[in-house]
Amino acid sequence: MSLRPFLRLTNPPIVVLLTFTALTAGIIGGGVQKPLLLLDVVVAIALCSMGARTLTNYVDRDMDARMTRTRDRPLPAGEVAPPVALALGIGLTISGLVSAFPLGWLYVLIIALGIVDNVAVYNLLTKRRTHWNIVLAAPSGGVPALVGYASMAGRVDAFAILLMALVVLWTPIHIWSLAIRYREDYSRADVPMLPVTLGVRAGIRWIAATTLLLALFTVALPFVPGSPFGYLTLIVAAVMGFALIVLSVALMRSPTILRSWRLFKFTSPYLAVLFTLMAIDVAVVHPPW
Repeated sequence: MSLRPFLRLTNPPIVVLLTFTALTAGIIGGGVQKPLLLLDVVVAIALCSMGARTLTNYVDRDMDARMTRTRDRPLPAGEVAPPVALALGIGLTISGLVSAFPLGWLYVLIIALGIVDNVAVYNLLTKRRTHWNIVLAAPSGGVPALVGYASMAGRVDAFAILLMALVVLWTPIHIWSLAIRYREDYSRADVPMLPVTLGVRAGIRWIAATTLLLALFTVALPFVPGSPFGYLTLIVAAVMGFALIVLSVALMRSPTILRSWRLFKFTSPYLAVLFTLMAIDVAVVHPPW
């Protein structure tokens, strides 16, 4: 039996992004000096993310079968039996939480709350009931960055919350942009994504407004008390933040689907680029030792 359907069930691209934010946030928090603990963060977040994504695919299997974009996923395509997917999701999640024990009970609890937010609050309770669904689910996406930084720094401070906020703000931008492009799919599956229920123009304006907030939070990075950054992050935050402000203001003035998709393309690698450069700034350009 091929393992590929089981791997696809975990949504590797999403798992890689979440694990990468945990890794880079951990480096920013001083993880280079704690390599074994940083490795534990990576393993725990990877396993929990894989488990959560498997469970959400289990919950969404009927909806995925009605959407062109998702009907070839392993569950609707019949490549994996639902009970097997459920068992796999539970097993990966428990393994991830157990792996997080060396980080401390606080971080195990935070990761567990993130899983509950993603699987229960979003997929089970709100995804099919309100167009604010992804806003309620966004905190779960920010948990890896929060845990990565705070577990290495030894505290949950304002900077840890800001790193989490970057991911939280990025999430609805990404999902709403996809919902505009695939609005017929979401409508067919009766999923009330904001651009589907409020209309495309309203959805685009919400994307622009959220992007503007993301830009402001980015620019604030070097100025938060306890910030470990030097001039590299100051320059990067200013350039990337300014670019987002220009794009979001232009989109608010002319809310077209083409402009929205261009913004989506720009923001897709945004987190990866920003977190990578921040980690380089802390670990290479301005190391604390």
